[in-house]
Amino acid sequence: MKKYIIIGIICLAAIIATYFTFFRNGETVQYKTAKIEVGTIGKYVTATGTINPVRTVLIGSQVSGLVAKLYADFNSVVKVGQIMAQIDPVPFQHKVRMADAALATATASLEKAKVNAGNNRKNYLRQRKLFVKKIISINDIDTARTAYHVSRAEVKLAEAQVMQATASREVAKTDLEHTSIVSPLNGIVISRNVDVGQTVVASFQTPTLFNIAEDLVHMQIDTNVDEADIGMVAVGQEVKFTVDAFPDDVFEGKVTEIRMSPIIFQMVVTYDTIVSVNNSALKLKPGMTANTSILVASKEQVMKVPNAALHYTPSSASKSDSGKKAPESKKPSEKSGAQVWLLERGKLKQAVVKPGIADDNFTEISSDEVKEGMEVVTAETSSGTTTKTQQKAPWGRSTRM
Repeated sequence: MKKYIIIGIICLAAIIATYFTFFRNGETVQYKTAKIEVGTIGKYVTATGTINPVRTVLIGSQVSGLVAKLYADFNSVVKVGQIMAQIDPVPFQHKVRMADAALATATASLEKAKVNAGNNRKNYLRQRKLFVKKIISINDIDTARTAYHVSRAEVKLAEAQVMQATASREVAKTDLEHTSIVSPLNGIVISRNVDVGQTVVASFQTPTLFNIAEDLVHMQIDTNVDEADIGMVAVGQEVKFTVDAFPDDVFEGKVTEIRMSPIIFQMVVTYDTIVSVNNSALKLKPGMTANTSILVASKEQVMKVPNAALHYTPSSASKSDSGKKAPESKKPSEKSGAQVWLLERGKLKQAVVKPGIADDNFTEISSDEVKEGMEVVTAETSSGTTTKTQQKAPWGRSTRM
């Protein structure tokens, strides 16, 4: 009887051991791999910016008044000198007529002053001859001399009044001309800020009536590059970007300017970097948000692996069916920098590599232990848990303009 009990205990222990070995800790591990490739890799600096026309002009009014007519609207194509709006000219026409009357009055006063001056001069000369003959007293000659000089001063005053009236008339005529709002360039209206019947007031600040873009084919992106990345950015570098309106399209541009003035917002320092864009298809609209990637470094014919390969480490579940432990990881030196795990004949093998430049998907590596075509582990699947690999490259789509 004891013999059967001992045999039963041994069998039960064997079953429990088998359960814990194969069902709890010993499930087969499956690896996701990728081959080491040789190709081109680029390093990008990402930034967000706004698409704007290269040149925009704000059209305002230099005079105050009621908007009587509008000759341009949103998306209107305008030419140089074309009238876009008309401010009620009637009050300014009255001012011109008032200025004309004031000028006529000043001119008449000048003529009167000249006549008086001529008479006073003749009287003074006559009084001086009589004074020489001692026919009149010195008081009479002084009175005549004073009247003559006063009349000469009145002529100068009248001349100044004529000049002032003339200037006032020119100002009134200029204000009348300014009631016609004209376009200073060829372009397209991208915004209109007034309606017929609205009163505009031109006081300390000129009111904006229209915003005109000279050209929507040649656009630019005003991007804010972080101070930590601005040292890698240079004029002439290629730029790829996307916009939310066309998520499947990748557009291209080029860095044309890096402005020196810093932009400081909430203790974050960025620099305005200008990217020129060819918008011949007119897909891009002013004000769109662009997610840009500036190519700051590029290498050709280098070995590269998925970024996930450099972050992969065998888990504790990576055991063989016989229950052996996963291979121990050797700590790479500071000089080598990183490690990858190769899969050779179903077994893991560690390789120490030196990483180089990286993009969103791949990292350049160099090592005597790896070659093109070798399989590198990027993830593993065990007990229903999957470690995901890298996402699809954002620039894997065809580039369009």
